[in-house]
Amino acid sequence: MATKTTASKADEPVEPETEAAGVEEDADFDVTRDLTADNLIKDYVIASVAASIVPVAFFDIAAVVAIQLRMIQKLSQLYGKPFSERLGRKVIYALAGGVLGFGAGYVVAASATKMIPGIGWMVGMVSLPVVAGASTFAVGRSIVSHYENGGTLMDFNAGKMREFYKEQFEKGKELARKVKNKAKSEAETVAEEVAS
Repeated sequence: MATKTTASKADEPVEPETEAAGVEEDADFDVTRDLTADNLIKDYVIASVAASIVPVAFFDIAAVVAIQLRMIQKLSQLYGKPFSERLGRKVIYALAGGVLGFGAGYVVAASATKMIPGIGWMVGMVSLPVVAGASTFAVGRSIVSHYENGGTLMDFNAGKMREFYKEQFEKGKELARKVKNKAKSEAETVAEEVAS
């Protein structure tokens, strides 16, 4: 703490004018950053659900990974952390592969069903959008948690984040279901309008 001494006011501490304002600004910045991070994650969940609906086998998986990478890049910018596509991919694969395990095989199989003429696309639509959205949500929340604790992509430890990722994956399923159902109802409305 700085002190100011003058002939008339010796030994009186002087509070920096920016200290109180700085705390308010930091709190406002943290709230703003938290809300921005939440909105970014939700936007990318919507994009992941939409990408997984595309009726082209394996394109959906590549698109979801690209969407998640872009989300990590945006979150890195928001938190002032360095971003590397290579490290971002490692984080995605470590989290999703370590937690979903056999589920990663399920995602590939669900995507592959889109190659079956006729019903394949519908079979892939049943759960792939929910898994893609939930995974995106969990990756985003895991990155935010890691960044808020002072980490970077360089020191990301998927093993330590695994339980948190699982919790967030479950929360993300609910959000992804809502997004999928909203998209489905909007598509049905458009289909009805086109048919009439």
